[in-house]
Amino acid sequence: MEEIKISVIVAVYGVEKYIGRCVSSLFGQTMTDGVEFIFVNDCTKDRSIELLTEILGDYPHLASRVKIINHLRNRGLAAARQTGLEAARGDYILHLDSDDYFETDMLEVMYDAAIAHDSDVVMSDFFLSYKNREVYSACPLPDGRERMLKSMIAPWSHGSSFTCLWNKLTKRRIYIDTNIRFIEGINYGEDLTVAIKILYHAAAITKVDRALIHYNQENPCSYTRDRSASNIRQLLKATDVVSDFLSAYTTAYDDVLDERRFLMILLAITHSGIKEQREFLQLYPWLDYDKHKHILPFHWRFPYKMALRGHLRFFCCMRGGIRAAGRIYKKMRAML
Repeated sequence: MEEIKISVIVAVYGVEKYIGRCVSSLFGQTMTDGVEFIFVNDCTKDRSIELLTEILGDYPHLASRVKIINHLRNRGLAAARQTGLEAARGDYILHLDSDDYFETDMLEVMYDAAIAHDSDVVMSDFFLSYKNREVYSACPLPDGRERMLKSMIAPWSHGSSFTCLWNKLTKRRIYIDTNIRFIEGINYGEDLTVAIKILYHAAAITKVDRALIHYNQENPCSYTRDRSASNIRQLLKATDVVSDFLSAYTTAYDDVLDERRFLMILLAITHSGIKEQREFLQLYPWLDYDKHKHILPFHWRFPYKMALRGHLRFFCCMRGGIRAAGRIYKKMRAML
C-alpha cells in the first residue's frame, strides 16, 4: 500500500462559485504522489459536488487519491473538518477552505520543509485575495511558545501568527496523541480552538517565508464575514474552550484571554439589539473596562464605557452617529 504523506481536507458547502478554482489548485499540484484529497460534503444545496466530480474527470490518474464523504445532514464546518480528520491516513494534515486555493507548489514546498527540519508544524504566509488585487500577508513566527500563543489569542496587542489552519501543515500524530478534535457547533472560531492546541503541543515548528495560499475576501457567505449574534456566541465559546485548555497547564494566558473576551463582548453589542446586548454584558461580569480600554479606538471608548455601565439606549444612539460619520468620511475620501 502506498504511503500517504499528506491528507488535504476540504469541507464543501455552498461554494459552487469557487469550488472549481479550489479543486484545480489541488489536482494541479506539483506534488500529488503520496497525497490524498478528502472532500466532505456537508449536504450542500448547490452544484458544488457536481462541479467537483466534473473536474476530477479531467484528472483520471488522481481518482484513487480522492475521497468524497457525504454527511447525511448539514452539521456545520467543524463537524465536516472532524469527519475529514477521522478519515485521513496521511503523515501530515492540511485543511483548505473550499473558497480558497493553493499555489501550485504549496504541498511540495511545505512537505519538503517538514522533512528537512523534522517539523511537527510548517507555517507559511498567504495572500488576501480581492476581486482585482492581492495583498501579501506575512505570518510572523514569534520566539517562544508563550509569545506565539498570545499573538494568536490577542493579535491586536501581541502581533499575529494567525489562527487559520490552511497555512499550517501539521503532523497527524499531534492530533492523535493529544486527542485534538473539532467541536461540533463551533463553526466560527473553530480554527482558534484547534490551532492553539496544536501549537502548544508542537515540539518543532518551521516557517516558510512565502505566500502559498490565496485567502478569498470576496465570498459574502463566508463565516468570517458574518457578525451575527449567533456567530459571536461561537467566538466566545471558542475563547472559553481555549481558556479551559490552557488553564489546565498555566495561568500565563489569563489576561490576554480576558482581553479577547472584552473585545468580543464589545463586538457583540456593536452588532446586536438591546435585548441581546443585555445578555452579552452579563456573560463575564469580572471584565474591567479601565484595564482594557487602551486597545479600543479612541472614538469608541466613551460609547463602550456607557454601554458597560448599562446605558444601552445612549450607546445605540452613539453607535448610529459613529457609523454615519464613518460613511460620510468614506464618501468624502472617494471624492478626493
